[in-house]
Amino acid sequence: MENQNEKKVERMVEWAIEKASHNKPQDDDMKNDKKKSHETEEEVCEDARFEVEISKDQMYATIYIVPPKGGKMVSYDNIISELEKIGITEGINYEKIREVLEKGIFFTKVKIAEGKVPVDGQNAQIKYYFDIHKELKPALTDDGKADFYNLNLVTNVKTGDLLAEIIPPTKGFPGKTVTGKTIPARDGKEIQFRTGKNVTVSEDGRKLFSNIDGQPVLSDGKISVLQVLEIRGDVGPATGNIDFLGSIVVKGNVKSGFKIKVEGDAEIDGTVEAAEIVAGGNIVIKRGTQGGGKGYLRAGVDVTARYIENSTVEAGRDIVVYEAVMHSNLAAGKKIKIDGKKGLLVGGNCRAGEELVAKTIGSPMCTYTEIEVGTNPEQKKKLMEINQKLQTIQNDINKARQAIDLLEKLKDRNALTPDKTILLEKLKHTHEILNDQKIDLIGEKEKLEMMITSQVRARVSASNAAMPGVNIVIGNASLKIKDKIDHVTFYNHEGQVKFGTYEG
Repeated sequence: MENQNEKKVERMVEWAIEKASHNKPQDDDMKNDKKKSHETEEEVCEDARFEVEISKDQMYATIYIVPPKGGKMVSYDNIISELEKIGITEGINYEKIREVLEKGIFFTKVKIAEGKVPVDGQNAQIKYYFDIHKELKPALTDDGKADFYNLNLVTNVKTGDLLAEIIPPTKGFPGKTVTGKTIPARDGKEIQFRTGKNVTVSEDGRKLFSNIDGQPVLSDGKISVLQVLEIRGDVGPATGNIDFLGSIVVKGNVKSGFKIKVEGDAEIDGTVEAAEIVAGGNIVIKRGTQGGGKGYLRAGVDVTARYIENSTVEAGRDIVVYEAVMHSNLAAGKKIKIDGKKGLLVGGNCRAGEELVAKTIGSPMCTYTEIEVGTNPEQKKKLMEINQKLQTIQNDINKARQAIDLLEKLKDRNALTPDKTILLEKLKHTHEILNDQKIDLIGEKEKLEMMITSQVRARVSASNAAMPGVNIVIGNASLKIKDKIDHVTFYNHEGQVKFGTYEG
């Protein structure tokens, strides 16, 4: 290897000396004619050599020059002629070729032509004109109390208001190899609105408007506008049970034995007794709930309350409480947070997909309190179903690919009948659809796996203390607390519940 490098250097030096000698005065040339003639007779005279190489994907080409040894240097026209000869027609960098020759860049592969990479178009997107990610986070006053009176739970729109607009897909830009071969690009995909109640789509299908005065909501990908029902007093004997398609605001209390069922949000200014509230969106209870062992709340998104006592509460996402949770059963898809001045959790059973945070968990009286985080059986079941679908789609893709390859070979031999030509186009279309389905499923799978991974990192935190009598379950491990532990965070480490300094 060293010998080869030495020869390259020697060759380059000889070329440089020879090139420099051309710039000497003519008298010097005449004086040295006899000497040069003698040396030329002894030395082998070699012209410069060059090689143009095209990459395997034909997206770029390089030139490699070996300098002359007493012979002629390669010319610009020589290189251009070679490019034409081997079919390089696109993306030629003429300036780079001149630079290589002028600077004498030898024994080095230099890129002198580059193809154009195809750019796929962007898929159509929906631009929403209302907040689709509203989070209910009451502000804390100076004395540590939560302000439940300015939550802006309900977003109102008027008849004819624009709710959403489809931003059209963009066209793809095809690429080209250095040999002029076109590389196709995918155009972005179209999408359509999934419409719910009380909305109208424009004639061109690009805009969505409200048909009524109400509250816009996005649920399962469908856009609806729901009416807002306001109850100026209590929900009780004067109103009876309520089953409403929109959202509800109750200015008073919800009395024992009564039920509220709404597709939107439920906002209660007073207290909820041993009643039942089911909402497709959020539930906000500005005071709290005293369920007497019979109270039941279920929200598709979040539940927010000042306190929860002797009740069962379920939330698709988070449960946020600003004073205390006592002797209740809570289940949240993501987090349970008990904050405020007390931040107390005592008695009952609490389950959260990711995390539970409170100030004090349990009581000095060793009240049995069970907490379970990091388990979401529905997500694991869905992941298994996606994996099965992916396997089926991949098998179908493989079969379609084999059939396409077979028909393409017949086409190359001009042996493709008209019916087989139609079949080939259908197979190509099917293959593309299956690939799109595969990409979508892989996206869903990655999201689920990320969620499940975050559950493995689930934790339970107490900024003040965790008391004896509390049982912590994280994933497949559990720990029953026997002594008070201050400022603590519990987590699962290699199949065991461990704890360390508070990390909330």
